[in-house]
Amino acid sequence: MATLGWRRCASAGDETDITIPITDLDKTVTLARGWYAKGFRLFKMKVGKDVESDIRRLKAVHLALPDISFIGDGNQGFSRQDCLTFARGVKRFGGTMVLLEQPVVRDDLDSMAAIRRETGIPVAADESVRSLADAQEVVARGAADYINIKIMKTGVAEAVEIASFTKASGLKLMIGGMVETRVAMGCSFSLVLGLGGFEVLDLDTPLLLTSDPVTGGYRYEGARLQPWSRPGLDMKAAPSPNVTTIE
Repeated sequence: MATLGWRRCASAGDETDITIPITDLDKTVTLARGWYAKGFRLFKMKVGKDVESDIRRLKAVHLALPDISFIGDGNQGFSRQDCLTFARGVKRFGGTMVLLEQPVVRDDLDSMAAIRRETGIPVAADESVRSLADAQEVVARGAADYINIKIMKTGVAEAVEIASFTKASGLKLMIGGMVETRVAMGCSFSLVLGLGGFEVLDLDTPLLLTSDPVTGGYRYEGARLQPWSRPGLDMKAAPSPNVTTIE
């Protein structure tokens, strides 16, 4: 079973991955080098559109930055066979794949269980878990090693219930988000700090915005999230932010 090649230190902050979108080979490597220079070592690669192209992109990043680790985020795009082909391809070039996130369509729990079994790589359920009942089904079917908590999927209260159930069931916790500002990310980071037990943080989306309309609250120091000390989230938003995303 693959293991994580990075560490989190709760006393000094928590490290997030960084997301690399599906784009051409040169831009993929350029983006990866840029984030690497800022201290990121866990790269969440969007995959699932073209398996051979996915393998080539990850190989190019690996050759450029051999000490980094990968999460392969399929966003439900793979078939079972394509995911197995993808995993074998990454293994052939020596890449470190620590997690396969939602490789197949959310209802195909049998394929998720098979991918866990046949690759030996941990699988994270994301779109497959939109409620506590979904989490219970994933656990019952042996379909995942991690459950990805997102407050935008479930709301905060049910996210806490799912996280508690996940830990009690012996699965591991991941936390992520949609394309959110630091207000929502701050709320998610609060769950990390308050509940504990989150092994994989995917709290990078504010870093993918061209500008940050929010002041105060937690802050990023490279890949590390540093907590705040004042009450609440301690954030203020600009009145009319011009927020767009970059690739």
